[in-house]
Amino acid sequence: MNSLLEQFLSEARDVLQGIGDKLMQLENAPDDAGLMTELFRLVHTLKGNSGLFDFPEMTRVLHAGEDLMDAVRNGRVAYSRILADRLLEAMDFVGLLCEEIEAGQGETARHAAASVHLVKGLRELIASDEPAESSPPAAAASVAELAEDFPDLALDRLPEAARMDAYRRACAGASLHWLVYRPSEQCFYQGDDPFFQVRQTPDLLWGGIEARDPWPPLAELDAYCCLLDFCLLTAAPRAALEEQYRYVADQVTFTPVSRFALVLPQGDTNGGPVYDDFATDARNLLAAGDLAGLARNAGTMLELSSPDLWIASALRWLRLVLESEPDNRAVLGALVESLNSLTTPDWRAAGWVERGETHHADAAIAHSPSQVATASSKPAQPDQASAAADQPSADDGFRSALPILPSDAAAALTAIVATQREILALSDQPVWLSGRISAAAAALSGCLRAAGAADALPELDAAVARALAEERGDALLAWLDDWFPLDGLADAGLKANIPVQPAMPVTPTDTQPAPAPATQPEPDSELKFGRRAEDAIAGPKSLKVDQAKIDRLMNLIGEMVVAKNALPYLAGRAEAVFGVRELSRDIKGHYAVINRIAEEMQDAIMQVRMMPVSFVFQRFPRLVRDISRKLGKEVNLVLEGEDTEADKNIIEALADPLMHIVRNSLDHGIESPEVRRAAGKPATGTLTISAAQESDRVLIEIRDDGKGIDPGVIKRKAYAKGLIDETLLERISDQEAVNLVFAAGFSTAEQVSDLSGRGVGMDVVRNAVEKVNGTVSLTSECGRGTRLRLSLPLSMAVTNVMIVVSDGQRFGVPMDSVVETVRVRRAAIRTIKRSLTTVLRGRIVPLKSINDLLGLDAAPQVNGDDELAVLVVRLGDESVGLLVDDFRETQDIILKPMTGVLGGLSAYAGSALMGDGSVLMVLNVKEMLS
Repeated sequence: MNSLLEQFLSEARDVLQGIGDKLMQLENAPDDAGLMTELFRLVHTLKGNSGLFDFPEMTRVLHAGEDLMDAVRNGRVAYSRILADRLLEAMDFVGLLCEEIEAGQGETARHAAASVHLVKGLRELIASDEPAESSPPAAAASVAELAEDFPDLALDRLPEAARMDAYRRACAGASLHWLVYRPSEQCFYQGDDPFFQVRQTPDLLWGGIEARDPWPPLAELDAYCCLLDFCLLTAAPRAALEEQYRYVADQVTFTPVSRFALVLPQGDTNGGPVYDDFATDARNLLAAGDLAGLARNAGTMLELSSPDLWIASALRWLRLVLESEPDNRAVLGALVESLNSLTTPDWRAAGWVERGETHHADAAIAHSPSQVATASSKPAQPDQASAAADQPSADDGFRSALPILPSDAAAALTAIVATQREILALSDQPVWLSGRISAAAAALSGCLRAAGAADALPELDAAVARALAEERGDALLAWLDDWFPLDGLADAGLKANIPVQPAMPVTPTDTQPAPAPATQPEPDSELKFGRRAEDAIAGPKSLKVDQAKIDRLMNLIGEMVVAKNALPYLAGRAEAVFGVRELSRDIKGHYAVINRIAEEMQDAIMQVRMMPVSFVFQRFPRLVRDISRKLGKEVNLVLEGEDTEADKNIIEALADPLMHIVRNSLDHGIESPEVRRAAGKPATGTLTISAAQESDRVLIEIRDDGKGIDPGVIKRKAYAKGLIDETLLERISDQEAVNLVFAAGFSTAEQVSDLSGRGVGMDVVRNAVEKVNGTVSLTSECGRGTRLRLSLPLSMAVTNVMIVVSDGQRFGVPMDSVVETVRVRRAAIRTIKRSLTTVLRGRIVPLKSINDLLGLDAAPQVNGDDELAVLVVRLGDESVGLLVDDFRETQDIILKPMTGVLGGLSAYAGSALMGDGSVLMVLNVKEMLS
């Protein structure tokens, strides 16, 4: 993947998110012209950028979306929910294409049908009062219409030899398709060459061209307007045809063709020898299974018949069927009977078309022609010949080539106008001067029509009349100079506001001209808009950096912290071991400087990793809108504190828990409008998601004003599922009952749906939050609503741990789990049910020996006052005391997760490298005590 494509995909994600946000805002302010303009610009920008690459499906959908938004902002179409739904669906499709392109799967035509369907839905919303020149041509017959009656497929126009060849291919397993290609009238200005396109059709068996409308007089014929339709019969697979026509998928129709539809005897039904007993003999031979005799009789009869007779054609088909599928007695019988009646067999009535294997008419899936042709990014074929003026018929096949212009219509107009100017400026007076003037006038007339400036045609006609009367081109040249000024042609465009391609590309910039400098400029310096040319270049104020680069910086600063922490250790050794106090003092001095720089670097990198929670919140307006509409509820989403920042890993870890919580609130919490009115509440429920920073924690709160959680219902459900017994059912408090929703597999849904009822939800929320050292609490009031509160650390990159010593080893315990450190006299420790406990501040606290938990064969040590060191840690809503030998200092460490075989040791959260080179094992308190 090249860098330009990577940049496009990166920007496309941001633009798609912006489009979704603007659509959500327009839901509440559909008349906001500013929002509508911003939305149009986003779609326009994305469409323009996609045109740089070979993604016609994406460009086609974005083009239709741009046209629709242009109609909305100009007041031709009213903004509605249906419009928003279709635009959101279209943007989801574009997002899917971006993901596949990034995965290396984007250069196929498998989404062509989906893109045409989306385009059709968007175009249907555009008002019918568009200019006549943008009205689409009559659509090709639909698949159902084409398959309804064989004559509609125009197969009778195919030469018999072509149909027989196709029949043989079908019998050999080929899939036949009838293809109707109706190019856009402006296809030449869009870089398309229809004639070249159809000539490249794979496995083409036959092709014909016909005029879409009766041909106008030659003088009025616009050679730059394509009015031709192409009908093709091909044996290519459907996928190959979609790939060939992926750039014009909205202009083609594919229809599967049964091989029996090709069996159409043709010719003169009068004259020729008639043998009354031939049909009888043929029936008898067929009934007896004497196919060789039937073929011999048919050959004899064919030799005696004129080749142009209908009966001769039927005999040829009979012999072909005998050669290709002799076991198909029903088809052979139908052909024999047709020889007696001189009528084409009714294959549909006989049921042979419906029983065709891959040619079932109901299995057809066609590409419906779009209402407006879309410019594709496929390169034009510059060297194609011009189309002949004579009308081609379908039987003529491909007799003439079609004109093709450069892909850029504006550049083509510029070249045409320049050529006509040179012709009219000639000073000679040939006898064909009037023809020269008329030809130049016809070319200029076509340019005006193509540019949508048909109002200028009367003035052109008047100028032509004067030029012909004067037998000089001066009058027409004067009109040309007025409408197409020579000195401004490259940058000013036409008088009729026709866009003209500049001679050299100009890169647009949003930089505004700055005021002139205060100092007097040098005489030789060239100024433009009050500033120097070199001053106009402004560097970007922000850069997009790959996440892997930031992670690498974080790893490097972690290594620097470890190396920095080794300096005090070296200073101590220099003084204690080697007795060099001055060196020790110098090392400590340099350590202070390095420590300050390292801390600033660490803080700077941490700031780079910080992201606002809006990156998670921005997905919820669309989610709430879609789910609430699906459930038939009215919900107002309120987002607060979107600028609150946290580490990128924390933000990403928030996505799934918040998704579950929001879905539960919409499905279980907020009631339907009828229920809310009956309860005296507003019909529209309110769901609030807020974020705030408190000390070194990020607090996320999700609350709704729904029906809340009924503790009685929770108790009964938990008892029915076996989560609690009868004794606990009577003793459990309401808040403890509410907390049971975090139990694995617990659900209050009566039936399984795509939103709830599978027993997966709140337990996933708690596990995901605890995985990033966070906590979750739930409070609810029946009839008033529910509130969930998530507390998460600001960052996971640096972990603050308390170092404890046990059995001569050092261990780290995350400070997030530590409640306090105390010394407990051994006499104050009691044994209850074989478990050690003590009383701290009026509460019974169970005690666990860290040596026993880690499998160390050593008893906890006491100090000189016969006291044991107890580290009190938090385990859910309870406190547990860990018996250790001694406490050490707290320290910030770079926690490295356990990998390989050690990754299976759940008792350890990870490891850290200390300043003296030793490894500190960090304990996972929750896993050890659970």
